[in-house]
Amino acid sequence: MIKNNTRTWLLLVTIFTCFTLTTNAQESVDNGDAFYLSYRYKEAIKEYEHAIINNRSTKNEVHILRNLAYSYLYTFQYAKAEQKFTELIKLGDKKPDPDDYLEYGNLLKINGKYDQAREQYIYYGKLLKKDAYNIFLEKSLAWAIKNKDIVRPATYVGVTNLNVSGQSLGYTFFDDGIIYSQAKDSVEDEFTQIFDLQFARKDDSTNFMTTENDIVSNIKFPFNEGSPFLAADGETLYFMATGAKVKDGEVKKSGKGEISKTGVSNLRLYSAKLINGRFEQVQELSFNNKDYNFVHPAISADGNTLYFASDMPGGFGGLDIYRTNRNTDGTWTTPINLGDKINTTEHDCFPYLKDNKIYFASKGHVGFGGYDIFENTVSNNFTYGTSTNMGKPYNSSKDDIALVMNKDGQTGYFSSNRDSYNGFDKVYYFNSNYHPIVKRTEVPKKDTVLTTIAVNEPKLKAGANKITTQPELETKPIAKPAIAKGTVILNKPVYYDFNSSNLPTDLTILNEAVSIWKADKSLSIQLLGYTDCRGEAGYNKGLSQKRANAVYAYLVKQGVAANKVSKAGMGDVTTDSCIDCTSCPEEVHSLNRRVEVKIKK
Repeated sequence: MIKNNTRTWLLLVTIFTCFTLTTNAQESVDNGDAFYLSYRYKEAIKEYEHAIINNRSTKNEVHILRNLAYSYLYTFQYAKAEQKFTELIKLGDKKPDPDDYLEYGNLLKINGKYDQAREQYIYYGKLLKKDAYNIFLEKSLAWAIKNKDIVRPATYVGVTNLNVSGQSLGYTFFDDGIIYSQAKDSVEDEFTQIFDLQFARKDDSTNFMTTENDIVSNIKFPFNEGSPFLAADGETLYFMATGAKVKDGEVKKSGKGEISKTGVSNLRLYSAKLINGRFEQVQELSFNNKDYNFVHPAISADGNTLYFASDMPGGFGGLDIYRTNRNTDGTWTTPINLGDKINTTEHDCFPYLKDNKIYFASKGHVGFGGYDIFENTVSNNFTYGTSTNMGKPYNSSKDDIALVMNKDGQTGYFSSNRDSYNGFDKVYYFNSNYHPIVKRTEVPKKDTVLTTIAVNEPKLKAGANKITTQPELETKPIAKPAIAKGTVILNKPVYYDFNSSNLPTDLTILNEAVSIWKADKSLSIQLLGYTDCRGEAGYNKGLSQKRANAVYAYLVKQGVAANKVSKAGMGDVTTDSCIDCTSCPEEVHSLNRRVEVKIKK
């Protein structure tokens, strides 16, 4: 049984149903129901919200709220979904539906509210009695809490300008750019979107330039296209598309015989060949079945083993990852499920191969909230080890999917809606071996308070024992000048490594601050944390706060009174020399990753 919301494929299947729109409240509910059953959740949201505005009837209230909450959930608008689930749970206390409490808990976890999520999981367990799935929820939540502040070292993650204008359906490297999938209507987010393959040339690691779409313009499906994967030969492109007839490389709409038993045109896998600079000669892969979805292809380096995800029967639940081998005649063997080291009762998708590793996205292994990216080792006989969560910054509490790597195995891209208000994904660049050059410049401190001076230094008599004879010094203490209130006694930065909130190894400045405060405990210490401009604003704000927290904890541990220390995370730094973050010098980035330690009278 699938216990979590679907993603990607459910929104892309095409159902053949027609109905007319009307305007009164009950008819809006009916229209909303029709859209909801057609997987057209954005249209359903519009109708249900219209029904609420026009005084929904009491008998429909729970129904409307439940479908509205799930519609927001299925379109990845998690803040709005949480709001509607909160309203739904309040109404449902008299007759609780366990799945509502489960999804509410899942949403709270996705939104990073781990303690509140635990409360809903506990109540869900009471309603159904604790089962294996409830034990998994508790285990996954405990793991998320334990690992939420641990960031993978030497790893840079930054958002790109590649606009998928909706949910990310993956991408593949080609020539000097990337083939990806983009919604046809990039400005409209009220209606269910249709996706086309596109090509963008790479300007640098995070900036792409859209072009006239000649490379994939001959791949023309009537509905969705996505999840491209270029084989190692550089000439064969695999991708998924809404089911259609293919004859002699030409694509036509599916006839009635190509529609599933439930009236849906499911997603299938296809290939295309590069001819004269364009991909064409589309062929459907032999193992497709009109009654199920086949998505997210990835082929081995030798071109003989194809991995993909499917909801066909016989799996563990939801989408599972399968493999199939190429026959000598170009057809494919019966797909084989990768087993329980990879697949779970949740959705497991977006497989990607690199050397002897397989990377994929899943909700069914322990993670932070939504989809996380995992890695596993593939042996020569297609057995697998333990799937490992790649941790932060690759993963967040939201959905993190579709990882691909450059040839170096250290840089690449993945998608996430971690900083999204409308459920749309952004594409992120990563570097797993990032070692910035750090330049540190500090102003020498002049704060001598008491000086001992020698007046009329005595001369030793000839033959005097220089070891035992101590010259008599006349010392004059210089009076300590009064320090005006508000005077800054110390103002120095503590610099941090990239994407890290761990204290630096050099604690000289912090120890200096401790000594100054202990000499005058009326002083106050202010800590302001900053990051460089890379990364999303929300993430940077949190990271800067963690840096300030780390300095605060050290000072208090060394004996500074907690009520004398204030701390704040200020987020990222934008300076005149760093207005365009993509062209900002590394030296400036290094100076911006800091906590300012300021001591005032």
